[in-house]
Amino acid sequence: MVINEYPIGQELTAVSIKKDKEFKSEKLCLDEIQFIFKNTAITLTPIIDTDEIQINQENNVNFSAVDTPVWCKDFLGKKLMTLWVCENDQGYQDQVIFAFENLHPSISFVAEGSVIKAFRQEAVRVVSATNLHFHTEVSH
Repeated sequence: MVINEYPIGQELTAVSIKKDKEFKSEKLCLDEIQFIFKNTAITLTPIIDTDEIQINQENNVNFSAVDTPVWCKDFLGKKLMTLWVCENDQGYQDQVIFAFENLHPSISFVAEGSVIKAFRQEAVRVVSATNLHFHTEVSH
């Protein structure tokens, strides 16, 4: 078992982001996202050369007022239950998944095109699984 120093069990107090200004996309593209806990922060940044995610943790830091984006407000006040750092088949660390309040994924971040993209997670419900109105993204 690997022992980590992430703030598992601590409540999220704020989220700070820096949007990428160069990458043009309908999807949110980030240069940085910071999850702020009582006196700890976890910061994700893209590693441009390898399209990986760099994870930094700062401890014992005082944080000023932060304007948490609306798409993260559901997680405020919720405990970080676990954090997965994923490695792809080529050995690159290109995805990080956070679980708040429960032990299933809440939000994930993928390094792609020298930026970080965010993906919200939700369970597939029985009614939706039989519904023919799924909206999927088509790749060409």
